[in-house]
Amino acid sequence: MKKPNADALQERVQAILDAAVATGNAIGCQAAAYVDGELVLNAYAGWLDKSCSRRVDDHSLFAVYSTGKGIASTAFLRLVERGLLGLDQAVGEIWPEFACNGKETTTIRHILQHRSGVCIRTPYDSIPQIADWEEMCRRVAAVKPVFPPGSATRYQTINYSWLLCEPAQRVTGKPFQQIVTEEVFQPAGMTNMFFGVPDEALPRVATVYRGADMPPIPTPTPCWDYSLEEIMNTRLIQQACLPGFNCITNAIDLAKHYSRLLDCATDGRLLSKEMIREACVMSLAPNDPPPASRASWGTHGLGYAVSDPDENNVARHFGHGGYGGPDGGAWQPGRMAFGLTGNLMGPTGKLRGDVISAIKQACTQ
Repeated sequence: MKKPNADALQERVQAILDAAVATGNAIGCQAAAYVDGELVLNAYAGWLDKSCSRRVDDHSLFAVYSTGKGIASTAFLRLVERGLLGLDQAVGEIWPEFACNGKETTTIRHILQHRSGVCIRTPYDSIPQIADWEEMCRRVAAVKPVFPPGSATRYQTINYSWLLCEPAQRVTGKPFQQIVTEEVFQPAGMTNMFFGVPDEALPRVATVYRGADMPPIPTPTPCWDYSLEEIMNTRLIQQACLPGFNCITNAIDLAKHYSRLLDCATDGRLLSKEMIREACVMSLAPNDPPPASRASWGTHGLGYAVSDPDENNVARHFGHGGYGGPDGGAWQPGRMAFGLTGNLMGPTGKLRGDVISAIKQACTQ
C-alpha cells in the first residue's frame, strides 16, 4: 500500500467510525490495520462509557470476547511447533479426567477444529465461579459430548477456555496467562492485550453495553446470556484468564497479532509458514452439511475461523470474531491484518463490513 492510499484509508475509516457514533450505532470504537507489517490505519471515535466523560483513544481497551480465541490459538500452536503436544494426540493422555463419557478418543485437533462435541456452554452457579479454573475444568471434563468426537463441527463457545488451555498448562507447568505472554505478547511487542487486566490498566477499559437490537436476556438466571455484558463488566472477570471469551485489548494489538502471522512478517513471525498453511486448510467433518457455495464456505481450521478458500482449499481469510461485533484477522492476498473493537454489543455487521471493505479496497489500489 502506498502512503497516499494509507492517508485516504485513514480518512475514510475515521469517517465511518465517527458516523457510527453520531448515529448511535456505536458508543466507542477503534479500527486498525497493518499492511506488509506497517501500521497503515489507526482510527478511533466515541466514548468509553455512556456518561461521555472518557474519550476513546488508541490506547483504550475493549472487551473483544471470542476474538481472543485466535490469540490463544496462536500461543497453543507455538507449543505444538515445539513438540510439546501433537495435533493427533489424545487429550486424555494429557488430561486423564477428560477421557470419560464418550470423550476418550478426543484429540487436540478436534478441539482446535471445534469438533470435540463439548459445545453446550458449561453452566455456572455465580459469576465469581466462572473464574474458578479448577471447578470449571472439572465440569468440562465431566461432560458427555453432543456427538462422537470428530464427526461434526460445532462451535465450542465458552468451553474453549478450558478445552484448549488446560492441556497447555499441563504440558508446560505454567498458567496460561504466562504462556500467552511469553509466546505471543512479548515476541510481538504487544503491550495492550490482556487475559487478565492489571490494576494500573483498568481505568482504560471501556464499559460494555447491550445494544437495543440484541435479543432479550433469557430466564432463569444465571446463564451465559445473562448477560455477557454484565459478566465482562465484573472486575473479577476482567482480571481473570479465561481465553475463550475475556480478552481485553485495543485494535492495534489485535491487528499486530495477525500481521505477525503473514508471509510478510519476516522479522519475528509468530508461527512458521507451514503451520499457518495447515491451520488455514478448510475441511468438513463427516457429518457437516456441504457449503452452499465456495464463496459462502466458512469453518474452523486449527483454532482460527477460516473462509474464502483458494483452489487448494486453503483459506485466504483467517482470524476470529467475537460476541457483539469485535473482530481481528488477516487477509492473505493483501498481506493485510486488521483489528476492530467497540463497546456497544449488537448486530454490527454493517460497521464491520464497511471497515473491512475499505481496508481491502485500499490494499488493491
